[in-house]
Amino acid sequence: MNKAKVSILVSGIMSLFTAVYPALAENWVYMGKADTGEDISVDADSIYAGKEGKRFIYTIGNETLHAAANCNNNTWYVLEYDTTYSPQSNATQQMLVYVCQY
Repeated sequence: MNKAKVSILVSGIMSLFTAVYPALAENWVYMGKADTGEDISVDADSIYAGKEGKRFIYTIGNETLHAAANCNNNTWYVLEYDTTYSPQSNATQQMLVYVCQY
């Protein structure tokens, strides 16, 4: 299976899980504002250790995203975009610190 198919499959499973168990995605912790001015929050109940790093759900603005933090190199991977990001604001740095210490 290629990377894109795996990413879509994992994203679909995570979306289904969140839809079936909405109470598990209700503990939002505000991290601050991104450089774009959008609010960033992390669902504290979604954080767990996975093979790819710490898995978690976060919001930026009106968008909810599924991610995996690589705590060793201060980055996170967003499943929906198949992209790795590094902090560009205090809020995204705080998000990584929060997720990695959990």
